[in-house]
Amino acid sequence: MFRERAQREEKVQIQGAVASFDFGSKTAQISYCLPGAEKPETVSQVTGQEQYLVPALLARRTDKDLWLYGKEAAAAVEEGQAWPVSDLLIKAAAAQPVQVGEEAYDPVALLSLFIKKCLTLLTPVIHPDRLEAFVFTVEEVTKPIMDALFTAVTLLDLKAGKVSVIGRAESFFYYNISQPAELWSRDVMVCDFGGNYLKTYLFHANRRTTPIASFVEEAEWTDVEPIVWTEDEIEDNRSKMKLDVRFSSVIEGLLKDREVCTIYLLGEGFAGEWYEKSLQILCKNRRVFLGNNLYSKGACYVAKERLAPGSISKGYAFLGKDMLKANVGMHVSRRGRDAYLALLDAGINWYEAQKECAFLLEEENTFSLRITPLNGKEIREVVVTLTGLPKRPAKTSRIQMKVDMTDVRTVRICMEDMGFGEFFPATHKYWEESFQI
Repeated sequence: MFRERAQREEKVQIQGAVASFDFGSKTAQISYCLPGAEKPETVSQVTGQEQYLVPALLARRTDKDLWLYGKEAAAAVEEGQAWPVSDLLIKAAAAQPVQVGEEAYDPVALLSLFIKKCLTLLTPVIHPDRLEAFVFTVEEVTKPIMDALFTAVTLLDLKAGKVSVIGRAESFFYYNISQPAELWSRDVMVCDFGGNYLKTYLFHANRRTTPIASFVEEAEWTDVEPIVWTEDEIEDNRSKMKLDVRFSSVIEGLLKDREVCTIYLLGEGFAGEWYEKSLQILCKNRRVFLGNNLYSKGACYVAKERLAPGSISKGYAFLGKDMLKANVGMHVSRRGRDAYLALLDAGINWYEAQKECAFLLEEENTFSLRITPLNGKEIREVVVTLTGLPKRPAKTSRIQMKVDMTDVRTVRICMEDMGFGEFFPATHKYWEESFQI
């Protein structure tokens, strides 16, 4: 568990409780923050112990219609008493029926059941329906994963309006800036060994900008795999030495020419104290922490910020890989004056970017959107033509428009002809177009 010290910066008190659910490929974890508390706590499966990781597994008993989860499910499967269902989030995103024994099940219903059972761990502290905000953090945010999670929570006590989904890089960013300033005065690195291979996240802040632009670089090292422990001491020692050499090589490459002051080691892959050589490199003029609840705590800080933005995060802009890198808007006329209507703002997650508006066409069947990149590249106009729109005088065609994104680079606009009262009845003709940022 990471030992956190109280922030010296001004705190914003929130009125309600928040919680988070970290969903990894093999494990899940829940953290929470009660009203007035400055830092989150993580739910343990055993009172008084730091058993935070819940195996991301469901199992149905072979002898009766009974579903188990987590460690209980894993034990029943190992004893041959239950059928397992793993990769719950992936299967729910794929939206294909899951065969369990002789029956097929809706994968989203199974995902919802697993989340519900996990939330029983939180109930002794606070009932889920009393939460003001709930944040899921996942390894990578995709539209199918978001749809699966939002559908799953509709089957629970959680209201969809309270729920959001973020990636682990963003969770790391918020955890990081919520720590004492000396822990992130320079770059910060996470080594995540909780899955089938090593993942790294590197935090860097450009303190010459206002607000301070912050980035998290992500990398995967598929040739750095956890040790499969045996009862052969000689073979295990060989595996430890081999992994230590490979990990130290990766670390040396990452730390070269970087001023990293803090490193977090996450995941069960670091069990067994195999990294003797690597630790000498890691600890050279740096703080090193070993734990496994960084992501869920980071997501709790996100939930708190979304309820009541604090003084720390206001000064930092996180520009992650899921962030929109350009402003999207259009020029309009308001009360006879030229104006700019912002549709999508740079710096927000693409999957949260959306806007609805209505406007009157200045021309017969065309209008344009303005794309302003953050990287200083040339501003461009995207001309949209509404083919098949009835011919009408200027400003007598009211268009209802919804703008969102289908991925980090693709903007989608959906438009509907609403006419102009009794003079020009609505045809409700519908158009959909997409273009690249």
